[in-house]
Amino acid sequence: MDVLTEFRAAIDIERLKTLEDFDEQMNQPLDERVAKGVTMSNLKVEFDFFDGLPNQYCYPLSNSQKYISSARIICDNNISKFKEGNPVLLTNGVHKFEMEIDEDSPENFIVKPNDFNVKTCYINPNDYPRNNWEINAVKVDITAKLLLSAAQILIDNSQTLNKIDSFLNGRTKNSSKNNFQRVGYLNDSQNTAYLKAINASDFCIIQGPPGTGKTETIGNITKQLIESGLNVFITAPTNTAINNCINSIASKVRDNSRVIKIGEKAGNKEVQENQFVMKKSRLAYSSYLNNPTYNQKGIAVGATAYSLCYPASKKLDGWKFDVVIVDEASQLSIPLSIAAMCRTGKYIFVGDHKQLDPIIPKNSNNEMFAESIFSRLARIYPSEINLLNTSYRLNETLIKIPNTLFYENRLHSDSTTKIDNTKYQCTYHPEVLNNDSHILLQHNIFDAQGRSPFEAKLVAELIFDLLKNGVTINDIGVMSPYRAQVREIKKEVKKIIPKSISNPFETLFVDTVDSMQGQERNYIIYSMANSHPLESMRRLDFFYSPNRLNVAITRAIKKCIVIANYKVFDIIDEELKDHKDYQDIKSSLDIFKRFHSLSTKIEINQTEENEW
Repeated sequence: MDVLTEFRAAIDIERLKTLEDFDEQMNQPLDERVAKGVTMSNLKVEFDFFDGLPNQYCYPLSNSQKYISSARIICDNNISKFKEGNPVLLTNGVHKFEMEIDEDSPENFIVKPNDFNVKTCYINPNDYPRNNWEINAVKVDITAKLLLSAAQILIDNSQTLNKIDSFLNGRTKNSSKNNFQRVGYLNDSQNTAYLKAINASDFCIIQGPPGTGKTETIGNITKQLIESGLNVFITAPTNTAINNCINSIASKVRDNSRVIKIGEKAGNKEVQENQFVMKKSRLAYSSYLNNPTYNQKGIAVGATAYSLCYPASKKLDGWKFDVVIVDEASQLSIPLSIAAMCRTGKYIFVGDHKQLDPIIPKNSNNEMFAESIFSRLARIYPSEINLLNTSYRLNETLIKIPNTLFYENRLHSDSTTKIDNTKYQCTYHPEVLNNDSHILLQHNIFDAQGRSPFEAKLVAELIFDLLKNGVTINDIGVMSPYRAQVREIKKEVKKIIPKSISNPFETLFVDTVDSMQGQERNYIIYSMANSHPLESMRRLDFFYSPNRLNVAITRAIKKCIVIANYKVFDIIDEELKDHKDYQDIKSSLDIFKRFHSLSTKIEINQTEENEW
């Protein structure tokens, strides 16, 4: 692979694909856009307003107008794919306001302008249309600009280009020192990875299957590196993953002059209250240098990979790091990994290519979009993989299926894991909770694709039974592949949850599988919410993703309950062989069939529905 050529081509491909997808979506009829979740229409809006000027960049308005502080959206049936933080365009005729989704809950759907866009968001508070508003996605092209900055680094610095080119083509040869001691409380596989990361000259690859302590391992690696006087860049595909690493590092270093998180308040959620983490929206190297606020003899800085793409990004202007640690690297594209590597020395990649992949353009004929960075490294450096093999999350029952399907039975449960033998007193589903740790609850109820009111009701009833037995709400996690089903579940849970629990979704995790990677809960409920997966023949690779299934069934500590229509597993290969994507997904379909055969199943039939 010619890294520079492929990288520059990949930037163009991704930019054009993003723009083409956006234009294609926006050119579709309104009802199709709404059905696909990229538009919300026929909305009612209630605006709130600033009393004065929102910030110094806003100019005084006429007496009849005010700046909009937020807009509450009233929508009877929100099936959109939008989520909190997404930029959107709120429109009604001549009124066009670029905003961001601030809250998406059963009670409220709130959009707000950011500090930059607020200067164009104003209206007459006493005379504006309340009905017939529409929300659409906003065309965004900032990613290409940031990655072009990374490409320019490679053009300007042949040494950096040659180093990354050699690494991504499997030519880099590690040498190793042997200067450090094992960490007493890490297990053998964690210590092997720790020592390799500390001592390796150029790179280290750590595979961390579910619950094997990869974040704890990262924390110890980083502590040793910064105490050796090195500057370490911590990154991942999401702020949540970065924050989890930063919290682990901070718990060991306990010095906020050495542990910094770069990001806005929304991106610092998990570290916001951590006194051992300094939070900054940006930190130029010139501001850090010789500044007594920051330790000058080794520091860990957490931020997205884009933050190193200066001058397009100003967040970490001027920085070059000795080491980069990339967590959740299985979700990182190769182009974005180059952005992380182009201003860093040694590379440490931590991830699991058996879990979720990045969202990348398909059929592009560009090698950088063939797989994630971690999948590529695992393929070209198989002898360099350091496998963490002891799960502190999955007990002997919960580990059996993922171990068989994904890890060649190389994992084992730690002795501290326990099988849940609690006898649950249930109003709705005693046969589910008083059964194996892993249950497939299979039904024959046919409702909408991507949104199942029936499954949502089952989820709510299971949560009710758990709460009745003294389970705390933050010990429960609920997932679905589909955002529309997430909203459906929240509606049903809201109906059944005790009134004494206020703001339940601040502590009860209800979200997509993609948002759950890297997290765990005592009780996991996975609603597949698709009664017609093979009949529609659309996005089979998304729904039948083995990696998404692996993530979903490996989050639980005590119990994992998967809810699905029987048609999900009623896979007849002979009927599918002529489908254009069949050969590409046949192995994935086989994994789902094996999952079905390995699972303890409880079945519910249409005629029995009223008994549940």
